[in-house]
Amino acid sequence: MADDRGDAAGYLGWFFLGALVGAGVALLLTPRSGRETRDLLKEKSEEFARRAGEVTSDAQVRAGDLFDKGRELFEEQTQRLVSAFEAGKAAMKEEMGKPRGEG
Repeated sequence: MADDRGDAAGYLGWFFLGALVGAGVALLLTPRSGRETRDLLKEKSEEFARRAGEVTSDAQVRAGDLFDKGRELFEEQTQRLVSAFEAGKAAMKEEMGKPRGEG
């Protein structure tokens, strides 16, 4: 399910990028005065910067969540390994304490 969300976010990002490129081309090809075109480009670039900031912020939150989950998983696996090591050590001590049979 996490892969589905990642794919959807990727497609959405490409969609917005395509929309912005299309809007930029339309702005450049539409007959306007130079000042009108500059003002419009400035407005659209500010909007793009705002959206990019939002996407970046969202990506940072997701990355932080993934990092936290990875750390939790690492800690769980480390604890399991330590427990298994301690159990093996105890079993070895128990075996060494048993008297050996004559062969």
